[in-house]
Amino acid sequence: MKKRRVILLLVPALLLAGCGGIAKAEETTVTVDENGRITQALVEDFSQENYSSQELEEEIDGLIEAYNGETQSSAVSMESCQVKDGQARVILEYGSDEDYRAFNLVDFFAGTVEQAQQEGYSFDCAFLDAGKNTVQDGTVPDTCTQMQAVIVKEPVCVMAPGEILYVSSNMEILDENRARLASDTGIENENAQVVTEAYGIVIYQS
Repeated sequence: MKKRRVILLLVPALLLAGCGGIAKAEETTVTVDENGRITQALVEDFSQENYSSQELEEEIDGLIEAYNGETQSSAVSMESCQVKDGQARVILEYGSDEDYRAFNLVDFFAGTVEQAQQEGYSFDCAFLDAGKNTVQDGTVPDTCTQMQAVIVKEPVCVMAPGEILYVSSNMEILDENRARLASDTGIENENAQVVTEAYGIVIYQS
């Protein structure tokens, strides 16, 4: 599929995060529910753009229609699109992590640690516990294989639907269910999108 230009427009601003659910997120954030459905809040400065919120919404609608048409599904939907006080806020929903990957053209995983390992994701990194202490280096913490994990490769905030147990050391723990991948080097991938050199991992208990 063609590049999703909206994703290039709404790259993460990494603003200070606010309280409340993802609908109130003040930075680009992703979360997952118990059915594996992904919700993404895209938040970005829109004050310098020279087109309207209606044009933005129409562009996103076109991208969604194209994706759903190609996959013969309704896997991606837009819940809201708002531009207010120079800030754009778009809420998108995805039927699965596979749809998130395909629509955004960036790697992403949501499932159990065991499933991630079976799909080839590496846990060969240092981990921090909820108290931000280094607990293990080079292997997934013991007894975590059946815990849930979200793995990202872009500078975003992850909102876990449960208590965060461990994160990879390149993530910043914000509170008991939010962590931000912010300390890794940003690079531009083949789709001209900003990704990180290393994966960010959040392990949580639902």
